Amino acid sequence: MMNKLKVMVLNAQDLFLFMDKHNHEAGPVTELTEIKWQLMSSSLFSNKSKDKCLMLGRTILDADPDIVMMTEVGGPESLANFARHVLNDEYLALSLPSNSDRGIDLGYLIRKALAYKFDIHSHIDFPLPLPARRFSRDVLRLDLKENEEIKMIFLLAHIKSKLDLKRADFEGRSRRILEVKGLIDIYLDLTSRYPEVPILVGGDMNGHAGETDTEEEFKLIYERTDLRDIASIAKIPDEERFSYIYFTRGGNRFVQQIDYLFLSDRFAPMIDATETYFPRYKNLLGLPLPIPQRVEHKNTLPSDHYPFLATLRF
Repeated sequence: MMNKLKVMVLNAQDLFLFMDKHNHEAGPVTELTEIKWQLMSSSLFSNKSKDKCLMLGRTILDADPDIVMMTEVGGPESLANFARHVLNDEYLALSLPSNSDRGIDLGYLIRKALAYKFDIHSHIDFPLPLPARRFSRDVLRLDLKENEEIKMIFLLAHIKSKLDLKRADFEGRSRRILEVKGLIDIYLDLTSRYPEVPILVGGDMNGHAGETDTEEEFKLIYERTDLRDIASIAKIPDEERFSYIYFTRGGNRFVQQIDYLFLSDRFAPMIDATETYFPRYKNLLGLPLPIPQRVEHKNTLPSDHYPFLATLRF
């Protein structure tokens, strides 16, 4: 019988969760008030609110992924606390420091019951041409191994946003192009070394990297590789294919897919389209949270990004 592997991509939006001032003998932290939840931490970063952490955790547990490729993680400690206290200690948390100047790193959650071994590799020192020099965060690689043989490789990225606070690089385009090129170079090197191993490339691309109306910086994906957007492979309807809702200053609303999972067209038959979708958030009572129609509605969500879940026959 062929097994299935469920992989989630999720931008957790500032998942800081520090508990260095908490006495864990006092009972479950999830029973604390919001004030005491915040007082657990001595960090300069506020803890993500308890309710939003619990809603985020419910989304993950309901979707039941084997591996979560997570961006905007507040370091290994935050991710480990989230896994232990919010996800019922069912997941192993793996994260490494990145180049982020905001403390938002990359990390993996791996179901403890998964019968594989794992290695993790950073690319924070991977050289990029000027003006980038290095990735603004990282490309975090995870190897899934069985009997010391690599069975699958994951490349997790968080491409720089379009913000250009210094007004030195319009929409960050120069850096974004270089980061995408660097990600592709890493992918192509791995495909040459492990030609029979499926390589999943995913994360927050901070732009439209889909197969139609592709933004300029992502065209290299389709020009230089055989990677395909899994949401496209699964033929998810256009009206459901979004992970982010954007509002202009004038209040105009746009839905976008900016969180992706890519796989070589060679391995497209691995995708189980019937179990590949964009999960939507629920409140603490288990009721669906409305899709935001106005900008203030976004604040009710546990993250400003929706996750993406892909199921692979493995």
